[in-house]
Amino acid sequence: MAVFYNIDDLHVDAPVVTIGSFDGVHCGHRALLQQVVDLANQKGCRSVVLTFATHPRMLLDASTPARWLLNTLDEKVALLSQYGIDNILMLPFDRTMAQMSAPDFIRNMMMEKLKTKYWVVGEDHSFGKDKGGNAENILLLAKSYNIEVVKVNLKEYERGNAEHTQSSFAGKISSSAIRQALLDGNLETAHRMLGYDYHISGKVIAGNQLGRTIDFPTANIKPDSCKLLPKEGVYSANIRLDGETLKGMLYIGKQPVMKTHSEQSYIEVHIFDFDRNIYGKELQISLSHRIRDCLVFDSMEQLKAQLQQDKKRIKG
Repeated sequence: MAVFYNIDDLHVDAPVVTIGSFDGVHCGHRALLQQVVDLANQKGCRSVVLTFATHPRMLLDASTPARWLLNTLDEKVALLSQYGIDNILMLPFDRTMAQMSAPDFIRNMMMEKLKTKYWVVGEDHSFGKDKGGNAENILLLAKSYNIEVVKVNLKEYERGNAEHTQSSFAGKISSSAIRQALLDGNLETAHRMLGYDYHISGKVIAGNQLGRTIDFPTANIKPDSCKLLPKEGVYSANIRLDGETLKGMLYIGKQPVMKTHSEQSYIEVHIFDFDRNIYGKELQISLSHRIRDCLVFDSMEQLKAQLQQDKKRIKG
């Protein structure tokens, strides 16, 4: 798989293309990606995913929170690469792109630049200025450029996926629904829609080392500034460090002891049965289960007792 950041660097004749933000690369996206790969194999073509380095909403909607994305760019590329895509085209989404009409996008980008032969779209897909291009008029717009449009019925996919996973969530699988589930602390629902455990990556930075005083040392994590953080609380976690998977628990929230309480938020992971210096190391922390809400304690002794209970619960 190759990743391109400039459309002029990608030279592929008559590819199968799909377009989208693909934030989360969730189960709904999987249907599109599988269709792209299958069609490319069937037609003897190369496959292309056109996505964006900046999510359109973060440019167009000033009310969008800073921490809003389900994936960093590296995470998105890694997830897309799992589905056998040949090429990822990662373009900036700027004001020029935002003002491009649907006909101009098809002519300039899809035909002249990408030389698209097959275009795979979900039935609710939209693009172009004011979302002027949707799954219905894409068929009309693309026809004049001899681009064959393949529509994927995501509702049928979602219904089949829900039956297969015995899912209890109702409604459409979407990045927005996943964000809300995470913010509500409904990790199980988010995971079913994602098809994998939500994870947070970041470097280990220096903290206040209070955990060491009660035999619960923690690694303070600095994640990407755009990465969405789930509801504050304690989570069972699997930690990837230098190719090794370790077990532990993650805390997201304010300092939990009343006498040290501040409004600053912390992201700290305690790795079970582990005592190594990992400052500056990159950790990927996959959240397994949400254990409890944040609590405020009167003393470090009370905090230690609660952490011991949390650890016992996670280790079973």
